[in-house]
Amino acid sequence: MKNFEHIKYTYKHRKIVMLLAEKYFKDNQELLEQVKVHDLDKMFMYLFYNKKDASNIHRDKTPHHENDIEKTELDYIEMVLDWESARYTKPDKPLNAYDTLVNYYPQMTDVILPILEQMGIAASGLEMDQQILEKAKELDNVSEEDVASELVNGLELVTGVEIKQKVKKA
Repeated sequence: MKNFEHIKYTYKHRKIVMLLAEKYFKDNQELLEQVKVHDLDKMFMYLFYNKKDASNIHRDKTPHHENDIEKTELDYIEMVLDWESARYTKPDKPLNAYDTLVNYYPQMTDVILPILEQMGIAASGLEMDQQILEKAKELDNVSEEDVASELVNGLELVTGVEIKQKVKKA
């Protein structure tokens, strides 16, 4: 599978975003539905584009990133979940959501800080949730079959069409 390592990395990241959403917003069905497709576009783009191009397109076209797209409250929450999840899945990005806000997006404090306060994570250097950290470690061993199944499930989710799948390792 082309760019499997990048797709695997994004698969893991998506799963942690979903776990964080369930932890902090378990009663917000609209948000839980929205995060089901978090970074799904990127997983598909990696099949056709190199990492840099896929990442740039994704950042420009999705409302959970800082760009010119109008954002809803749910988009800002998804942005916070994205930032918070990075420290569980991206060794090169160890900051929690609060530290990400302060260091990289201080211009967004008015809209992001209330979300962090609602979540109870509006502080620097907070410890990671051990259950989520353990789940992240379990996801290190994702197979091509797992990824292929996630891609098929994602297609079914966004199209509403059931796809009979027969996934074999290439």
